[in-house]
Order: sequence, then C-alpha cells, then structure tokens
Amino acid sequence: MSAWTKIKKKLKSGTWYPFYNTFYEKTRIDPHLILLESRSGRGMESNIFAILRELNREEYKNYTIALACRSDYRDSVEKKLQHYGLRVDHLVKFGSIFYYRMLSKARFLINDSTFPGRFIKKDGQIYLNVWHGTPLKCMGRDNLEERYSMGNVMRNLLMSDYLLFSNVFMEEKMRGAYMLDNLYQGQFIHECYPRNEIFFHPDKGEALKKKFGFGNLQVSVYMPTFRGKADAVDSKDSVKEMQGYLDVLDRCLDEDQLLLVKLHPFVGNGLNLSGYQHIQKFPEGYDTYEVLNMCDVLITDYSSVMYDFANSGKKIILFAYDIEDYAGSRGMYEDIRTYPFPLVRTPKEVADLLKTPVKELDEAFRKKYGTYEQGSGIRNLCHHVILGENLCHTASASGNQKKNVLIYAGDFQQNGITTSFLNLMKELDQEKYNYFVSYRMNSLKEAPWRLDCLPHQANVYPLGSEMNMDVITAICQGLYMKLGIRTKRLTHAYAREWKKHFGNSRFQAVLHFNGYENYIISMFEQAPFSRTIWVHNDMEKEIERKKNPNKYVLHDAYASYDHVAAVSRDLTKAVEAIGGRRDNITVIPNCQDYEGIKRRSGEAICFDQETKCTVSLKKLQEVLNGSDQKFINIGRFSQEKQHSRLIQAFELFWKKNKNTWLIIIGGAGNLYEQTCQLAKNSAAGSHIILIRSIRNPMPILKASDLLVLSSDYEGLPVVLFEAAVLGVPFVATNVPGARCFCEDYGGMLTEPSVLGVLKGMEAFERGECKAPKIDCRENNRKSLELFETLLQNDFQTLL
Repeated sequence: MSAWTKIKKKLKSGTWYPFYNTFYEKTRIDPHLILLESRSGRGMESNIFAILRELNREEYKNYTIALACRSDYRDSVEKKLQHYGLRVDHLVKFGSIFYYRMLSKARFLINDSTFPGRFIKKDGQIYLNVWHGTPLKCMGRDNLEERYSMGNVMRNLLMSDYLLFSNVFMEEKMRGAYMLDNLYQGQFIHECYPRNEIFFHPDKGEALKKKFGFGNLQVSVYMPTFRGKADAVDSKDSVKEMQGYLDVLDRCLDEDQLLLVKLHPFVGNGLNLSGYQHIQKFPEGYDTYEVLNMCDVLITDYSSVMYDFANSGKKIILFAYDIEDYAGSRGMYEDIRTYPFPLVRTPKEVADLLKTPVKELDEAFRKKYGTYEQGSGIRNLCHHVILGENLCHTASASGNQKKNVLIYAGDFQQNGITTSFLNLMKELDQEKYNYFVSYRMNSLKEAPWRLDCLPHQANVYPLGSEMNMDVITAICQGLYMKLGIRTKRLTHAYAREWKKHFGNSRFQAVLHFNGYENYIISMFEQAPFSRTIWVHNDMEKEIERKKNPNKYVLHDAYASYDHVAAVSRDLTKAVEAIGGRRDNITVIPNCQDYEGIKRRSGEAICFDQETKCTVSLKKLQEVLNGSDQKFINIGRFSQEKQHSRLIQAFELFWKKNKNTWLIIIGGAGNLYEQTCQLAKNSAAGSHIILIRSIRNPMPILKASDLLVLSSDYEGLPVVLFEAAVLGVPFVATNVPGARCFCEDYGGMLTEPSVLGVLKGMEAFERGECKAPKIDCRENNRKSLELFETLLQNDFQTLL
C-alpha cells in the first residue's frame, strides 16, 4: 500500500481530522464565545439546559452562545429551544469542521461529559465540567472493565479548570476513581447542581402539573437504568420484560394515580403504551427535571436520579428486581438496600407502596448526597466562571506532596517485558513516590483482561486517543521514518501530543519502560522533565530484523533522553552505537518476583481466553505428570527466538531418546502458525507441544526437566531467573543477555546453531547441567537502589 493510499484511507475512515491541528494552532480565542455540550451532542439535558437558561439572562447578552448537537438530535433540540424561548447563536453539528473550529475558538467550554479524544485545551480557554450525575455504579479504575478505556474521561477531568461537585460522596468517588488528588491542577467547585435548583421551587412543579391537567392526581415517574446492550436481541428481551411489569402496574393503579414512563430509547421505542389507562409516556419537549419537579413519586433502581430527586423531599421507591445480578455484573459503590427508601422486587409491591404516606427523608442522607444543594446555584456558578465573580466555594487538590512518576508499560502482552514491569511494581516502595501506569486504549481493546495483572487500586493513566494527524504532518513523519529527516513541524506535533495527553497533569519524571512503539518514544521525548527509556533487547538486531522501533526514532531517543536504562551490561554497546552517547547509559537489572514464581508454580495449569495449544489440557497434564523427559522453551514466537533451530535440534535428539518431549510456550509474535507447521513436519512432531498465550506458565516450567533457549539474541532473559528459582537447569545459546547471566550466576552456554543446541541437550543427558543458585532478594535490593537513585538524582535537579 502506497503512502498516499494510506493517507486517503485514514482521512476517509475519520481516524485523521486534518483541520483540527490548523484550528488549534491558528484560531484566536474569542473572549465572549461560550460552547456548551451535553452528552456528546445527544440533546440538551439537565445541567447544560439549566446553564443555558441562566446564560439567556440580561447579564450575558454580550456573549455568543454555541451548542453542540448531533444531526439526529437537532430537531428535538430546536423544538426545545423554541418551547422555552432560549437563545442559541450557533447550533453546531457535533464532529463537523465548524464544531472543531468553535472548540478551538471558544474561551468558555462547558460539558457534562467529555470532549473528543483529539481535543486539546488551549492556554487561555476556561473549561467547566458539570459531570452528569452522582455515581452509584463504579467508575474509572474502580470498574475493572473500564480501566482500559477511561483515558479520555480522565484526561477531560484533568484539563478542566473547574469541576462541579454537588455533594461530598460524588467528590470522594470521582477524585478516587480518576486519581485527581495528586494530578489535578484546577479547582473543585462546591455548589448546587444546576438541574437540581428547580427542586427548591415546588410552586413551579404545581403550576406545570395543573398545566398538564394532572392537578388532582398522584403523579409518579418510572426512570429505571438501562440494563442491556445496544443490540437487537438484548433490547427485545428488555422490552418484553418491561411490558410485563407495566401490564401489572396498570391493573393495580387507582383512578387518581398516573404513572409516567421514561426509558432508554432501546427499550422505550419498542413499548406499546396505547392500551394503558394509568400509564403515559414521559412528556416530550420539556426538560426532564422540570417534569420531575411536578411528580409526587420517583420509581427507579440504580439511577443517580434518586440523589437529585431526594432534594424534593418526596417519595422514592427502589424497584430493584435484579439487584444481586446487577450489582455483581456492574459493581456499585454502595448497597442501596441500606438507603432510607423502600426497595421492592415486584410491580405489585410498587403499586402497594404508592398508596402509603411519605416518610421524612433521613437528614444524614441529605448531608451526604446533597451537601451543597440549595436554591441559587446556577447564578453563582455562571457568575463565578463566566463573569469572574468569586461567589462559589472552591477547593484544590493538595495531594500527598509526593513526586509523580509516569511509567509507560506497553500493551501487557504475556512476555518478559510485562513480567519485568510487574516485578518492578511489586518491589517499588509506593510510599516514596506516586507511580502512574500508562498504556494505550487501542492496544488493549481486543484483550482488556490483560490489565487484570495490575492491582485493582494501582494508579493508571490510559491514553484514550492516537496521534492528531494531518496530511502535511503525515508527510513529515514519512520523511522521518524513511530518511531520518526530522522537521520542526513534526517535533512540534509530538510536543502537541504530549500536551494533549499529559499537559494538564503534575508529573516530575517519565519512564518509558516498554522501550518500543515509535509514537510513545517520540512523544515522551518532548516531556518537559526527566525522561528515561528502558532497553530490554539487542536493539541493533531488533532494528535490523524487525525495523521495530524505527532506527531514526531510536537514535534520537537514545541521544536525547536523560537516561537510557539497559537491563543488562551486554546491551550497552548496542545502545551507544545507536545513540552515539555513553554518558546517559545506565544498567538497571530487572527485579524478580521469586516468591510469586514459587507460588504460581504451585497453581493448577489453566488455559486462558486467548490460549492456543496443539494438544488438549488433559494431554498436556498427562505429559507433565508422566516419567518422560520434558524440555521447555519460553519466549515470544518471533524470529530471534529461533524456534526452527530448536525444533531441528530436538528432532535429532529425539531420534535417540524417544521418551522426550519438547514444549514451546510463547506470547506475542507472529510466527505461531509457522512454528506449528514446522513442528508438524518434524519427525518428532508427535512429541512437540506448542502453547500460545498462557498467563501462568510456571507450573509447566516447574514440571519440566530442562529449559532450552535457542535465540540469536536476548536482553536479559527473565525465564532464566524463573528457572533458577524453581530449580530447573538450563542450556542457552552464547549470545548477549544469556552470556551476561551465565557470567554472573553460572549455567551452560552453547554455540548458536542446531548442533550447538543439540550438544546442550546431550550435555544435560550426561548430567552436566545444573540449576544455578541466585540470591534474588539481594539482586532486587541492588536493582531497586539503582532505580531509586536515578529518580532521586533527577528530582534534585528540579529543586
């Protein structure tokens, strides 16, 4: 595929948006332009609607108001604007060229969710985020399914100048879920939620009730959480279930009772309400909270609307018929069964509760979930943010005063780099510094479960978008990658990327532990403080064979980063040859989780979701439990591991030793299928087992008799330490990395050839291979001391 074809493909797919970079760089900020956005352009709701009404007052007449809206919501938004007589100077199509121009031009940006991943807040812009609700369901890092994809939400919160919190519970959960305490540089506003101010005006609710002709009725509203997924099968089941509940409710309601139903469109659009006597659809064209204010009862389940409606002092019923299943699948911060609202599981129970008197709300509940709610919040908020009047109570994130260290870990593939990273994280003293683990959302989209290896409360910083590219920058990047010509435009583009992802956070050091990925290498190079890149392999060989990373990218990185940390002294020669510097090279050997290795080796062998194996789990266990000899190799399925050499050597050995098996375990790499074919074609193929991607290979390693490494080059093979901890002897080819290990701890080296590997196997047969003894505790202490000394020296230069 030609470069121009690739560019056209990117532009057509929408991956690139060629105009935004120009708007960001060239468009001047209009000091009187306000851009509002609700739910990524999906309507004009709640807080944004309330703020827009305030902005239509006289004191804001000199301001231009723009509202972002998706095409399929435009008609309903226009009708709502007309109904309330509200002024919007520009109704902007979400995602359009004009939208990105306004996003770059507006001085004031107000959102109840997030702006797109390519958005970068400019110096001089003021961003107010009025998040769309008090969280009951777990968010951010507290929701394990969300950890890989929370990057853009976290980034938006961190770049906000103001974050509105209406209660202490919301503030506590959001500050924890998105790790704001030690990173956020803006101000927290403690003020009433704009949408909730209406609950302090019951007279308006009574007036609307009379307008609808409901004056003598008990009006209830049912607003449940959407449980399903946006697919036809799941929605169909939800519609059927909901229709059954409404059938029962309609039969049980009295003549003086009315139920309004507001459901997710996937369910609501499929319901037929025409045959009901006491049930109607929620009124269209009116603001949700204006209608809520006229209702006497709220029926909900896990929706944050309960916290808002509690300000009215009216009755709340929790119809949570599936609470155990829902809580188990989604995760909730609190058990709603402890709330001061009746919780029922059947529609008949709901109907019975509608006829009981209202109980006065517990004052402790109000203080916790309505801490700052009062009747003049909208005016205070807008005067504070827009007009610059100091009317709101604000607070800052003081943090724990420790330095923040950003560590890029990569894609968490099951390989030595990931193992080394996890070992390091386990050994680090978390009391000294705040460590934030970074990774790319796109790299984990297909396998988000890889993050399960991180502790649940680990600080994370996901990257929610890729590079903001345009045609000219793409051409500059092509020149750089092909010819090494680095333009000022490209350098500036990577500096802009740094600002997009991290420019609104407090970091004092960045560590590129993974050591690969051109985008990350070049972006981290632009960090305005200490930068360290790790080296886990012979990068001259990696460039020569895989062109990964790009040789020009790596040259500039090794030449400009403050530190290049090699995991083995064998690797320093290649680093110096690539970067042309010696003074910034340091050696920090990997830490080893020796206790974890022993513990994991005692676990049962288990195939994972991504695991592929040429035999069944039962057959594998039979081999491991049998008396035959078992040779094992653990390393990614890639060219430098020379699995073809290993298979050929094993075939020669097996012809004289038929009671021997070879097990090859690999994670990343693109040669698995090819290696399977090599094994199949081998005369010893019936005694060769291949396994791709298994989270815990330690039980298999422990059950093996000999570890055989057949590589052309290595960094510092983690598996050699793992074998030593488990008492498994090894044979390795005499290449950098393995050679360094043997010089320090002992072990057998062989010539990197088929005959060399065969001789190693034969030496083991003669009893000449022994497992080395290693003091891992002392090694870890030394490695950690080198690591922390590097950081301490860098931090001293910041003083």
